[in-house]
Amino acid sequence: MGAETTQTGLSSPGAAPATNLPAGLRRARELSGYSQEDVGASLGVSRAMVSYWELGTREPNDRQRSALARLYGVQLADLSEGRAIQEAEGDMAGMLLRADEGIAPEAVPGVREFGQFLDRYAELARILDESVHCMTRSPFGHRAQYAQKDDIRRKAEEVRNLVGLGTGPIVDLDPVCEVLGITVYRAHLGADLSKVPSGAFLNHPEIGFSILVNLGMTPGRRHFTVAHEMAHALFHSHETNRVVSRGRNPQETFADTFAGEFLMPREGVRRFMEEVGMDPRINDPEDAIRIQRYFRVSWPTALVRLKQMNSIAQATARRFEESVRPIQLARSLGYAVDEEEVRQDPSRWRVRRFPRQFLRMLRSAVLDGVISPMTAASFSGLSLPEILDLMGQVPRHDDEGWQLILDEFAEFRESGVI
Repeated sequence: MGAETTQTGLSSPGAAPATNLPAGLRRARELSGYSQEDVGASLGVSRAMVSYWELGTREPNDRQRSALARLYGVQLADLSEGRAIQEAEGDMAGMLLRADEGIAPEAVPGVREFGQFLDRYAELARILDESVHCMTRSPFGHRAQYAQKDDIRRKAEEVRNLVGLGTGPIVDLDPVCEVLGITVYRAHLGADLSKVPSGAFLNHPEIGFSILVNLGMTPGRRHFTVAHEMAHALFHSHETNRVVSRGRNPQETFADTFAGEFLMPREGVRRFMEEVGMDPRINDPEDAIRIQRYFRVSWPTALVRLKQMNSIAQATARRFEESVRPIQLARSLGYAVDEEEVRQDPSRWRVRRFPRQFLRMLRSAVLDGVISPMTAASFSGLSLPEILDLMGQVPRHDDEGWQLILDEFAEFRESGVI
């Protein structure tokens, strides 16, 4: 893919002409899409100090140089030795960052992590001589004139029909994306959605349609974002190969409406309400909880969707939002509550942030002796114990749930099932 690429998407070819440190700092900042104010805020210095560095009036110290290299996604040696910084051919993360120049600096490392991952995924596939099941061209047509609510509802129904979902609940969106050939990756981009994106779509030249989901959001919002980015992939990819989801525009409105229809199809919700004996208009919070739990969405998503469908009055929805404690009520009704609904644990997403097809490839590469566990750890950014866990090579006493599995096999044998 052209010049040798550094670990974060910017290249510094050995044959490139040398330049001084100030010019290199300015070039790296411009390629990263930062203003001097952004850099100063990130490093805790003034904009004037950043300007001094780029003019050569002053020089950053070693700690500041390391921080600048991380921020710009270049090798520290390239900055310290004043080698020319050039934009790498095929810099996927850079394409996304240039698609929205207003992205806050805190989101940049996560966006670059996404680009890095896609490139490494493609490299792993080449090492194993395997093809990645991916979508590079949407099977669905879309014209901007057909973006009314009824049109979007029809399009959501078409996608559901393609993967055989009908109008029922979706337990997990990741397998749906895997069937479609859409790669889903998760990274921390920040929590303030007025400054950072909720997610992004990118059509990678080797991995195809790929989705980034911001891990800094609540679990329910992340779930919604996967469906939102699916809309960009399936219906906006004929216009652009990249979308950054931040702010309001017709594409974002389309994707929001699609996500609601896809996660809670109107026909499915109304059918469920009728079959279980609910009134056409929701007045009892227990009914709202039953709908939320059935469709496997968050409480805010369920209330917003019911309002969109005119199945709940605005005043009632507001009362539920202010007074109902959905987790406690769900428990009292006998529903299981996921631990992440109560508190978020970033460690749960160390491995789960990767798509399953990538993890299968990585596991296969280690088991077949193509790469060592240590190399797999370095390649993926996981720890060696995490790689060994992925291989199934954990001490028996640490294998959570193993005894329960053995007990279940014993029960099947004792009852004559096997």
